[in-house]
Amino acid sequence: MFKVISMKYFIDYIFLLIIFPIFIVVFPIISLFILLFDSGPVIYSQKRVGLKGQEFKLHKFRTMSVSSDEKIHKDHYKDLSQNKKIEPSLTPDDPIRIENDDRITKIGSFLRKTSLDELPNILNVLKGQMSFVGPRPLVKYESDLYGEYKEKRNSIKPGITGLAQIQGRLDLSLQERLYWDIKYVDKKSFNYDLIIIFKTIYSVLSRRGAN
Repeated sequence: MFKVISMKYFIDYIFLLIIFPIFIVVFPIISLFILLFDSGPVIYSQKRVGLKGQEFKLHKFRTMSVSSDEKIHKDHYKDLSQNKKIEPSLTPDDPIRIENDDRITKIGSFLRKTSLDELPNILNVLKGQMSFVGPRPLVKYESDLYGEYKEKRNSIKPGITGLAQIQGRLDLSLQERLYWDIKYVDKKSFNYDLIIIFKTIYSVLSRRGAN
């Protein structure tokens, strides 16, 4: 376990050194576009569930309208939790997919398709709240959907990218996402993380599974 943790810190440190200079250059450019095409806050911060269920504030470039009502989104997940049980599966009998969100702005749609909206996540890596690779951090009502599996899913730090993201990103059902997240927790290793990072680069460049 100590070896895995040490190697994970090593990967985070190396990629922070690589990406942070890029972040410094790209951040003001993206910020300017958000301000020009959709005036309002540049950064959106939201509480997410992290390691061992501890909540933290995740930082992203804002992709939704300032007036958007998160209660609509939350109620949708609440309805799911009352009527569905999420089990990890690659062939679920009743696949559950989250529909496209009409609260997304035009510039926000571009940022999501290119995954640039996640770039400020590196601030969370700097704070030690996230890793480069791991299950994506969820808001509490999303995390609660996974019932008995959420404890295992939250047994490691959440990541900027993960095994589920390289399988198709937003094309996956919730059952498939959970399957890949649990598989990652079981198989995590230095080499596995490197493979996921390089496959993520390919996935983003090809826009596979983006909406």
